[in-house]
This record gives sequence, structure tokens and C-alpha cells, in this order.
Amino acid sequence: MDTNHSALRTPHSALLAAVICLFYFLFLAYFSSQHPFGTYATETDFYHLYAPDAARLNAGQFPLNEFQGPGYPALLSSVTKLTRDVFVAGKWISIFSGVMCVWLTFVLFKRLFGDGSGIGAALLTLVVIELPEFSLQATTDIFFLMLFLTSIVIFTGNYFSLLPRIILAGFFTGVTYLTRYNGMILVACFVFAILFLNFFEKPWGERFNLAAVFLVVFFLAAMPWFIANYRHNGSPLYNANYLNMATLFYPELVGGEVTQDGTRKMGERFHSFGEVISYNPKQAFTHYVTNLFSIFWKSQRAPLVLSWIGLLGLLGVLLALFDRKSKEVKLLLLIMLGYFLLMGLNHWEERYFFFIGVCYAGLASYLINRFAEIFSERKLLQPNPFFVRVVSGAIFFAVIWILAFVPTKKSFTEFLADHPTEIPAAAKFITSQNPAPHSLKIVARKPHLPFIANQNWIFFPQVKSLDELKLWLEKNPVDYIAIGKRELKSRKELAPLGDPKTAPEWLQFAWANDDPKFILYQPKH
Repeated sequence: MDTNHSALRTPHSALLAAVICLFYFLFLAYFSSQHPFGTYATETDFYHLYAPDAARLNAGQFPLNEFQGPGYPALLSSVTKLTRDVFVAGKWISIFSGVMCVWLTFVLFKRLFGDGSGIGAALLTLVVIELPEFSLQATTDIFFLMLFLTSIVIFTGNYFSLLPRIILAGFFTGVTYLTRYNGMILVACFVFAILFLNFFEKPWGERFNLAAVFLVVFFLAAMPWFIANYRHNGSPLYNANYLNMATLFYPELVGGEVTQDGTRKMGERFHSFGEVISYNPKQAFTHYVTNLFSIFWKSQRAPLVLSWIGLLGLLGVLLALFDRKSKEVKLLLLIMLGYFLLMGLNHWEERYFFFIGVCYAGLASYLINRFAEIFSERKLLQPNPFFVRVVSGAIFFAVIWILAFVPTKKSFTEFLADHPTEIPAAAKFITSQNPAPHSLKIVARKPHLPFIANQNWIFFPQVKSLDELKLWLEKNPVDYIAIGKRELKSRKELAPLGDPKTAPEWLQFAWANDDPKFILYQPKH
């Protein structure tokens, strides 16, 4: 790759990046103790899907998460054997992955645009607003990002000879897919790069051979899951993400709800991707196109990135198209485009777009470094252009970083303060009754309490009145009904349950937490 006019070269850039990663690790390790259990937001999936599937895999059972592959629960199961605590295992997987994401971002953008751009990309990645807090959370988001970046770094790097490089890229792409199915975009982009970008400068025959090797390794990495998925669900590619598509394409069917309430209701109507698309193809296409514009607009600003970083990142895309003709740059931009096109099938959540946020960080760093270089080359600034380049670039970069640090710090602080402290207290009450593990059924909107109390979770029924709840309980005997802010928010018709004094006589008060309000009822038999 031509680097004659790349941004600032730093002889010890790798060492500097390693220091940045070390400080980030120490930062995350320090605050990890302030995240002792999962919050109500995205860690709901940990208690509902990932941790139970880790236990199932450990017992030789088939995982039940229909939205993602078994990659993360398999790793979670292994790490838990070391930590003896599944949540601690999930938290430290994210910490390690977060640090590695910063390092991989440095490596990728250093290779694309030079040392200075790589260092700047690593620093700006630290202030992709929600990335630090997700680097503590027990979710797949940062682990997936690490695998995604690893696959790109291996494919675009020259750290191995060609065949091992293709084999490793195929393997890591397979593992990425097994963690989240949207990793499939890498398969399409890498094969396109091999064949049509002629990424490795080979004649057509060798291109087809390399593409074949990549695909074979990818399928071999994923083959155990393909076989198991086929035997259990009838298709090696089966997944239930069509339900997420349905909530996006036909929001009127679920009142605009995209959480479990929405997907569970859509599951009663749709059973495949084909059914979702054929239900109303014109509306599906219209909503898809509209969503593409929406997620593109949202990706450039908070709460994903500071709007200045988003703007500079977009300008960096334009500059890279004209300033850098390398195939590595073209491939990165192709992956970004493919990522948008694929994620247009799903509703917006900032965490789904961390890869785009990291790319904006790297491209913004490249833009700043490139303009600092151009500025330093003006003759009136001679005889010390290197000094001018460093100072001008550092000043502008520092301003952007500080501006981005403010919302990042605010979001991180709010995350640490948002732990549902009522859950451990309620779990302590339940366990004080000395029930056998998994002997009780607890109705709750979130799975946190049943999991921590080592009991069975029953998703809060989609009832619209107290009378409907009474009828449901008559048909579905349970031991406890949890009522907190999440339940009252999604089941507004059950507001009387927010105070034991106004609860119906067929429910018996069992326990309560005052702040935040959380009540346990027992049905009277």
C-alpha cells in the first residue's frame, strides 16, 4: 500500500497503542466491581438467552436462542468453569473483547492510513459513546465486534502468507457468524474482494481457488452448528430474525413494539422469512428503504458517536475515495455499505452499529491527520513541517476527543447508576424460603429475578386487564408475580398492582421493596 503521503508516522506507534490498551484495561477492571449484576437493558438477553444456553451446552443440550448462533454461549460455558460465576465470565469476556477492539482498530487504520491515523482511531474508539459501558456488560455486542474486526484485520493484513491468511480469515468469519448471523456480510464482501476487486492480484483461476478455500473453511468452522440446526429445526440456516424484520415492516400489527412483546406476538402470525416478505411486499420494501435512511442518519450522531466524529467520518469516506485508491480501503468501505444494507432489515439500536462507530472514529482520525499533513506542507510553514503537522493535528484532535468524552462519561455514569438493586433483594427473600432450585415459577417482565433466585421464569402474559390476568392465572399456576417499573410500564392496565392496598383480593402480598418500587405477589389458591 502506498503510504508516501500518509499521516504522521510514529516509530513506536505499536508501543503507544499498547499503552492505550493497557490503560483501557485498567479502567474497565477498576469499574467492573461496580457492575455486579445485569441491568434491565441489553443484559436481559444474558439472563434470558446466553447464560441458560451456556448451561444447556455444558449439559450437552441444544441451545434455545433462535436469534443468534451458539458461539457466545459456548465461550461463556468454558470461561464459567474458570470464574465459577456465569455473570463474571460474561463481564470479563466483554472487558477482554473491548480492549482487543481498541487494539484491532489501531492495527486496521494504521495499515490503511498510517501510524498517526491508527493511534487517533484507537483513541476515538474509546469515546464511541456507549462502547465503554458495553465493554463491561455481559452481552455479545463487544465480543462480536472483536471477531468482526479480527476477520477484517486478518484478511487485509500481510501477517501471514496467502494460504494461511485465507484459511484464518475463513475460520474467524465462521466464528463471527456463529456469534451473530449478520457476520454473514463478511462472507459476501470477502468473496467479492477476492473475485472482483482482485484483492490478491491473481489470475481468474487462482481467484476462484482462493474463494473456494475461504468458503470451505468458513463452512467447516460452522458445520457442527449447521448439522445440529438442521436436525433440530429442519434447516442449517434456521433462525428467528424474521420476527425482528416483521416488527420493522409491519409495526401496526404490534403497536410499534420491537421488544419481546412485539416478537412474541409476531411469532403467532409469521413462521419464516418468506412469510414476512410475502405478507405485504410493497410495504416491506418501503419500510426497508425508509429504515435505511433512518439508520444512516442516526449512525452519525449521539448516542452512537459525537456528531462531529460522525461528520468527520463521512468526510473521511469521501476523502478516502479520492485520496486513497488501495484495495484495502475499498474493501472497508464495501463492508460498511454491506453492513448498512443488511442492518436495514432490523430496528435501530446503537449497539448494533458499533462497527460503524469504530469506522467513523478511524476515518475521522484519518481526515484530521491528512489535513494536518496538507497544512504542514505549505511553504510558509517551512522549515519545520513535521512539528507543524504534529501540533496542528494534535490540537484539533484533542478538541474533538474532549467534546466526545463528555457524552461518553455521562452515558457511562448513568449506566453504573442504573442497576436494579431491587432484584438481589427480592432474590434474597425468595431463597430465604428455602425452595429447591428450579422448583418455583415466577412471572416477571424481565428474567433477572428468576435467574438470580435460581428459579423458573414465566414471561409476563400479554393481558390487558386484571380480569384477564386472573383468568390466565387460573389456567397457568405460578408461585410469584413480580411487579416493578418494567411490568407497570408495559402493562399499564395493571396499575392497581403497583400498590398492595389496591391489589385484588385474589392476590396475596408477599414482599416489597420501596425504592425502587418492586412487589411480589402470590396467587391465592
